[in-house]
Amino acid sequence: MRVEPESLYERFLRLRTVVSAWEIRYNQLPAQVLSLFDQADLDSIAGLMVEKRRLEMLIPELQDFIRKWEDDADFERDRLF
Repeated sequence: MRVEPESLYERFLRLRTVVSAWEIRYNQLPAQVLSLFDQADLDSIAGLMVEKRRLEMLIPELQDFIRKWEDDADFERDRLF
């Protein structure tokens, strides 16, 4: 079975969806930290802090990537890819 390749537009849409999911996750972290603090689970809080720092780097990097390459994309020419 042959699967048609995604259009360039669909690829950028998927990347924006990833960024949105990361932003939602990032915004959920403070509530989780508070919950874990009440449970005195310091190891899990440390893990969430690592995740927070990682998301703080990844989100703007992927947003910049999308802006840079989407602005230069020729969606008509690259319709099939």
